[in-house]
Amino acid sequence: ELPCEGITTPGGFGNRVLPELAQATLESCRDVFGAEIPHYFRHLFTDKRSVAPRVEYASGLGGADPRCVVSIIGCTGDWFGGWDGMNPGSADKFITEDLQTGRMVDVIESGEPAIVVCHWPGVYYNGEEIGFKIFQEVVRRLHARYDHLQWMKLSEISRYWAARELTRIERRGADVVLNAPFACPEFTLAVANAPDSAPMLRKADKGIELARAASAKELKRYTWTREGDRTLVCFDLPKGESRIAFQK
Repeated sequence: ELPCEGITTPGGFGNRVLPELAQATLESCRDVFGAEIPHYFRHLFTDKRSVAPRVEYASGLGGADPRCVVSIIGCTGDWFGGWDGMNPGSADKFITEDLQTGRMVDVIESGEPAIVVCHWPGVYYNGEEIGFKIFQEVVRRLHARYDHLQWMKLSEISRYWAARELTRIERRGADVVLNAPFACPEFTLAVANAPDSAPMLRKADKGIELARAASAKELKRYTWTREGDRTLVCFDLPKGESRIAFQK
């Protein structure tokens, strides 16, 4: 089963009515498919503009029915095989053979999500699979340069960004209190000037102990590590109020 949690748009569709496009996506994906956090893909930028997702039309964040829609922004052109499968692309536009430059390198180094754009005809390329082979080479090069990449679906990126932007976070003494309108798996945060003791996730009267990871790159669900004077914590963020409490 492939749940529908968002839409894409053909050509220049919707450019002159972006507010209506965003709100129509929010309403239709929620009403028809029951998507909690709908998303839509309308823009791609290959210049210096930010490609961070945009959380739009958030409402009801303190109630039982929070709402928002996320605009997903691509950071590349279709450099695999084109929308029609007639123009072979190049892996070098994404990341060069020496692993030093390329659009993916630029965006990854900026710390923003690097979302590639492709079309099925260019991936399949009339059975030659030229676009798919380019994609495989891009993935190989990226993993040759980086050891911290996380591959995510657009729906997963949308949920993470909604939680990142809309969760209310406050410090109460040494503890960190979170009020989240949306749950989010593997939510990660850094606590500055944290105590040296191990953190614990608390939800109501229940607590979950976290295992210590060797480094930030080793973080996974329900683990923590120290990095300088910061404690980095990775956990499944529950909807509603929870807290990161430091054991005494």
